[in-house]
Amino acid sequence: MDTIHIRQGRNIKIKGAASKEIAAAPLPSKVGVYPSDFRGMHWRPVVKEGDAVKVGAPLLEDKAHPQIKIVSPASGRVSAVNRGEKRVLLSIVVDTDGRQEAAVHAKYSPDQLRSLSRDNVIQQLLVSGVWACIRQRPFSRIASLSDTPKSIFVRAMSTDPLALDVDFVLQGREQEFQAGLDILCKLTKGDVHVCCDAKASSRALTQARNVKIHGFSGPHPAGNISTHIHYVDPVRKGDIVWYLGAEDVLRIAALFTRGVFSPERIVAVAGEGVDRRVYLKTVIGAPVSSLVGGRVKESLRYISGSVLSGASVGPNGFLGFYDTQLTVIPEGGKRRFLGWITPGFGSYSFSKTFASSFLPDREVALDTDTNGSERAVVLNEVYDAYVPLDIMTFFLMRAVIAGDIEEAENLGILECDEEDFALCTFACPSKVDVGGIIRGGLDLIEKEG
Repeated sequence: MDTIHIRQGRNIKIKGAASKEIAAAPLPSKVGVYPSDFRGMHWRPVVKEGDAVKVGAPLLEDKAHPQIKIVSPASGRVSAVNRGEKRVLLSIVVDTDGRQEAAVHAKYSPDQLRSLSRDNVIQQLLVSGVWACIRQRPFSRIASLSDTPKSIFVRAMSTDPLALDVDFVLQGREQEFQAGLDILCKLTKGDVHVCCDAKASSRALTQARNVKIHGFSGPHPAGNISTHIHYVDPVRKGDIVWYLGAEDVLRIAALFTRGVFSPERIVAVAGEGVDRRVYLKTVIGAPVSSLVGGRVKESLRYISGSVLSGASVGPNGFLGFYDTQLTVIPEGGKRRFLGWITPGFGSYSFSKTFASSFLPDREVALDTDTNGSERAVVLNEVYDAYVPLDIMTFFLMRAVIAGDIEEAENLGILECDEEDFALCTFACPSKVDVGGIIRGGLDLIEKEG
């Protein structure tokens, strides 16, 4: 294993980390799927309210590529196909029946797996819905059927605040993980790269075969997929790289060895707003209420994913398709009398604004306040300290705002995602959503072709 140390970035030690124990949660009474989780796709439902579905039964298909489907993570009956303004598809909800009866696909012995062709693998991934687990750079969308990636990356670590410890989750699952890696190797003529924590100890990672293993150390965003790709096999204009999470490698293995779509998802339930902070074994699309034990409060922010880059789903929402953590923190909105002249021992800042900044390693309690309103952006070096990519963030942001696509591409936007600038958004003295601006630029480039 080669080791890459990241220097730029910052770890935010938020209170409320989940203990490293995996508890089995009961099957929730309902599950949900958000089409918005899958960027760049135009979905149409293939079910209607009242339809019975099995685990792995299609719920959505892409209008341009009907072979690409999103499937149900539970068996039961479709209870809602929710639409918003202009009939935009918002979500599909399935009431579970408790049986978890699954659609059956072909399964293979170890000898048969070795003889599978790339086309066989792709067809099985498509028909089962597991294809949606594989995404590509640029644009962070579901992998295109017309492209062959120059390499594939497996993200087996996360440095987000309160994130799931992937190394812990993979303990004892060496055979499954290796089977999934062997199948991935058939999808590219290049290398499969497994990127993990430099201190990883699980044999699934340290003894993986037929792949290249890379250890990363340093502060967040050392665990981001963009960081891994940038330092191992950078994306240039015209390049395509595929990537997926370590749990999705296990899902691929389950598909080919057991012949079913495995909806299992281990989630780190964390944050100050949660009473029981543990790793929960549940299913994709589990409702927030089932993850927090049914005790939901309006005064809390329920975030599917990280506090830095996740989505607020509310107490009645569902876990995102790609998310492995639910973070619950207090809502802000409380005014502090003469807060601007207090020393700020209980506040938090990346700069030296508050006295608390001289104790950077202590745990902090954060709410959703931005502590200021949006204002003009002034050229400074604040962004560069938190982006380990070889990118000039301020000038990239300026090019995107100006709509200068060519300049944005020259500055490296195609190897980025908005999560790579989440720390910039957090630290920005102008309270600007830097990541949102970058995402807007990526969407514009993709739309313009």
